[in-house]
Amino acid sequence: MKNRIQKIDAFRITIERRKLARDKKSVQKIFEVLEDCGIPCECMAINIDWLAIVMRETELGKVNRFVEQLGRELSNTEICINGKIVLLYLENGQITSRRIGMLISSLAIQDIDIVMQRYIKCEDRLVIGTSVEDAERARDIIREVVDSDYRA
Repeated sequence: MKNRIQKIDAFRITIERRKLARDKKSVQKIFEVLEDCGIPCECMAINIDWLAIVMRETELGKVNRFVEQLGRELSNTEICINGKIVLLYLENGQITSRRIGMLISSLAIQDIDIVMQRYIKCEDRLVIGTSVEDAERARDIIREVVDSDYRA
């Protein structure tokens, strides 16, 4: 089971702008600037007024250029680096909606704060973002739930 849960150190950037989600050109511009700076993103979440992007910690050196360039190209935008998180990838786990529900509720019951979650169906991959402090406990809980599900 250990080899099926991959742990990646990451950080989150939040880009805030009034009604950002309704501004297709601005969202496209954000991803163009990410591409120009050579920064891949692992996950993203969008709300009406913000876009959160999770990047691997190894990309941290490229962030200043990204922030400067985006600030020049997209007015009235606030960019915040929200700190470190850990992404836990559960791969090839025969993920079902039941299993996702069991994992998320088990983490919540154990007071693990889920920063971000994403299921990538075509890759059969569940990504769960947690704080650095909760990462090992979350990994153990995920392992326990998945192992017990296989026995059931």
